[in-house]
Amino acid sequence: MKQYQIHNRGKMRYAVLGIMMFFALCVSAQTNLDQNVIGSGGDYDSTSSLIISSTIGETVVHTTSSTSVVILTQGFQQSFIKDTISFLFQTFNASCIGRADGFAKIDSIKGCNAPYTILWSNGSTGTSANNLAAGDYSVQITSGDGCTKQIPFSINYISEEDCILKFYSGITPNNDGINDNWEIDNIELFPDNSIDIYNRLGNKVWEGSGYDNNTIVWGGENLSGNELPSDTYFYVFITGNDVEKGWIELTR
Repeated sequence: MKQYQIHNRGKMRYAVLGIMMFFALCVSAQTNLDQNVIGSGGDYDSTSSLIISSTIGETVVHTTSSTSVVILTQGFQQSFIKDTISFLFQTFNASCIGRADGFAKIDSIKGCNAPYTILWSNGSTGTSANNLAAGDYSVQITSGDGCTKQIPFSINYISEEDCILKFYSGITPNNDGINDNWEIDNIELFPDNSIDIYNRLGNKVWEGSGYDNNTIVWGGENLSGNELPSDTYFYVFITGNDVEKGWIELTR
């Protein structure tokens, strides 16, 4: 036990202090409030290295250096108030090598005060980052009162095989939602493309540039938009220096 001599309004008194030490560190995503003496009034004395503050029945002694805050206290003292950002997020891997269809999304954010600013390392903002290839990324959230939390994450591949074009050999355009259109797997990796479709006589019945399975897609119609009859048709697909040829069975 230590005794500290306190001069207060010309009177000598002694206070017996228990010693407790706290070290305050600057931590990202934390708000540290100053330590305060709990009481409605009091007095203090100070020297070059010591400050003694007292309230009714309470005494707090603290010193400050360049690296830490040391607090010596007796009785009840207000504790540090700390607040942090916490959030939940999910990642989804890219489907195969060469394809950037992975993504990550944040489900909820708690702590500190809104509004929250979200920044992904690929430049995306908002609650999700899309079109992610395999690799290392991070997401940083900053609250309206300055708390910051950053989390690293990785996107991998579901399949370790290269993404290659896959051409299917049949469609059944009867509007049942199954095989109504001729889709080409991984076509989005080859946006600069063209397709010509021919009948058995070698006549071109359909053509398209920038085939994407969505806005540019063959559903068994001819160049005029009319339905073609059930039959075998032949395609020529060109992208860059690559040419693919094959057949498609149209069944109604």
